[in-house]
Amino acid sequence: MVRRQFRGEEKRLMDIRVLPDAIEPSYWNVVFHPSETRLDRLLLGRFRHVSAFTYVPGMAAWIMVDCQWGGMRIAFIPRINVLVAYTRGCAVVKFDRRYERFALASRLGYYCVPAIKQLLGLSCVAATPDGLYRHLIANGGELISGQRVDTAAAAAGSDVPAGTAAGAS
Repeated sequence: MVRRQFRGEEKRLMDIRVLPDAIEPSYWNVVFHPSETRLDRLLLGRFRHVSAFTYVPGMAAWIMVDCQWGGMRIAFIPRINVLVAYTRGCAVVKFDRRYERFALASRLGYYCVPAIKQLLGLSCVAATPDGLYRHLIANGGELISGQRVDTAAAAAGSDVPAGTAAGAS
C-alpha cells in the first residue's frame, strides 16, 4: 500500500500487491461471441459480447471470467468439453497479460469490454467487442479458434470473410 499526503490528509492508494505462493495467469484466452441478429450486427458490430478464460495447472481447471448485466461471473471449469461448448462459434484470441497503469477513461462504465480490458491490463480506447478484437490482434494477440474476422468489413455490412476476392473460383 502506498501512502501520499493530500491537503494535509494522508490518503492511501491501492497498488498491486505481490501475493506469496499465489498462482496468477500470465495469459488469457479472450472469447468474442458473435452477434446473432441483423440488429445486433448493426448496433454492436460483428461481436456482441466478450469474456475470457485461462487454465490453472495447479488446480487442473479452467477459470472463466464473464461480466454480464447481472454481475461478474467467475466459474471454475474442470472439464474441457464444457469450455468447448461455451466457445462454439466464437473467435478466441490468446493474449498475454500486461501490467500497465490504467488511463482514467479505461475505468468509465463497467460492462464486458472494460472488465476484460482490466483483466488483461490494457489501457486502450476500445469500447466495443469489435474494437477490443482489433486491438488484441494488432498488439500480439494470437487467434487460436474461429476465423480471423475483418471487423471493418463487418461494420460496413459485408458478410464476405476477410481475404475473399470476388470473381471466378
